[in-house]
Amino acid sequence: MRTMLVTKIREFGSWLLSWYRVFRHSGNPVYTRLTREGWQFCFMIGFILLGAALRNANLLVILAGTLIGMMWIQWRVCTRTLSSLSVTRRLPRIIQARRPFEIELNLKNPKTWLGAWLVLIQDRLVYAPIQKSVHAASQSIQLLVLSVPPKSSRSQRYQCTAQRRGRYQWLGLEMTTRFPLGLMRAFLPQKASMHLIVQPALGKLAPNWNELFRKRDSGNRQRQVRTLSDEGDFFGLRAYRAGDSRRWIHWRSSARRDELVVKQFQQPESQELVILLDLHGAGATDEASRKEYQIAEDAAVEFVATLVHHITSSNIGSVTVAINDSTPTLAARVSAKSQAYFLQERLGTAHSQSEPLLSETLALLEREHRTVDHLLVISTRAMPEHFGDSMKASAATLGTSHTFWRSLRWIDVHSSETSRYFTPAP
Repeated sequence: MRTMLVTKIREFGSWLLSWYRVFRHSGNPVYTRLTREGWQFCFMIGFILLGAALRNANLLVILAGTLIGMMWIQWRVCTRTLSSLSVTRRLPRIIQARRPFEIELNLKNPKTWLGAWLVLIQDRLVYAPIQKSVHAASQSIQLLVLSVPPKSSRSQRYQCTAQRRGRYQWLGLEMTTRFPLGLMRAFLPQKASMHLIVQPALGKLAPNWNELFRKRDSGNRQRQVRTLSDEGDFFGLRAYRAGDSRRWIHWRSSARRDELVVKQFQQPESQELVILLDLHGAGATDEASRKEYQIAEDAAVEFVATLVHHITSSNIGSVTVAINDSTPTLAARVSAKSQAYFLQERLGTAHSQSEPLLSETLALLEREHRTVDHLLVISTRAMPEHFGDSMKASAATLGTSHTFWRSLRWIDVHSSETSRYFTPAP
């Protein structure tokens, strides 16, 4: 009797092991682990089998077989519940730093007869910049889906906030379940590699922000205002906004619509603005200096990103942005929101290095624009003392006798001049 019992237990164990190997080597394997309650249950089964072997009690053998059948049902149901399940992630197109965004997870059950119950989905996101020296901090979220009927899907949403701009990486999804008895936990990992670019946060520009690009004298500006204020040169009407001149109010249309409307004038010409973002790392080794520089770098990037967003959204012209960082980049004549989207992503991954590459960035800008009326430089450092002389020397090596810009304005984000035109986002 004792030998027959040992033989049956071995056969049952080999059968369980064969099924485990089949699921382990399948295309989407489901892994299982015993829970705390499962280990206690197995100890109870072993204790009953020991008593049955010592006392030669058939009822204890039947009880042990019943408990083993419950363990088999637990393993079979939880593994079949997760098999063939798939999760897709849906993200918004534009993600900005320090602003919450919504992520939707869609759990799909393609099986024809078996549903899925009490499925816990875990999603993990890690900050993975290009520089390997930056510490990566991960965030995780867990969502519980109560039930997914066969041939159907269920969606869950959660909000996430990225505190820093840059490149993030998803570590993959993991689905777990302990249904129906909680004696075993089955988990199905999905390690699909996916990256996410968080754009810089957009701040607020001061009303006098256009002084950064003003090139005409006061007489020309007065003539332009007189031309625009002529009532015969407008092409449409729009709703009144705070700050509009009272001379632009169209009183007849306002009385007819019972709300204030103003004249909308045709822009005489489109402006082309040129910005140079200079990210120059100080090469500090202590933690306090690195944090201080990181704040200055983010302020410079957010300043440029806000200018680009305002210019492309207002349809007042085009903007050219040259980025001086580890990989100098030039985005020329950006005028549409679709073009600005890729530029904002590039600004999100812009980081400095210790060695200056300003001459290479200016060379890229000169090849695109032979002559620039006004060049705006937003930098994380003060203007070098011999900047003009060095630029003239580099221009002489290129066969020119002068620099390619006619006027230059250098803004250090550490100075108080930045607060006159830009307020960072909270």
